Amino acid sequence: MFEMQKRRAIYVYMRGLKQVGQLKKFGDIAYISNKMNYVALYVNDDDVEELTSKLKKYRFVKTVKESPRPDIDPDLGDLHDDVFFEAYDKGQDEEKTVQETEKPATVSESPKNTEKSQPEQIKVEEK
Repeated sequence: MFEMQKRRAIYVYMRGLKQVGQLKKFGDIAYISNKMNYVALYVNDDDVEELTSKLKKYRFVKTVKESPRPDIDPDLGDLHDDVFFEAYDKGQDEEKTVQETEKPATVSESPKNTEKSQPEQIKVEEK
């Protein structure tokens, strides 16, 4: 029966993209970034350490980074969504109370100035 192999992404940062063709022998090329000069490779999880050491030996490779995604627990362990939402709700409530206390005075509440402020005129003495 068909068994699914565990895969992992490797991000290879390169000096130039001319040598992308050489990376095809290491794994499946999923993405090539022309702007940032990196290639996303998908390889078997068992071969990751060997391939990273081989890739680092090439002159056109700056750095090689492994994707941490397979190591991350998708259920977040014992943490629950309620904890995150409660903290978010508390923050929203605090912001509302701060906004209500710092509410600027409206036009009807402000004292009315009967005098119109006019710019001061500078008197120039003639000689």
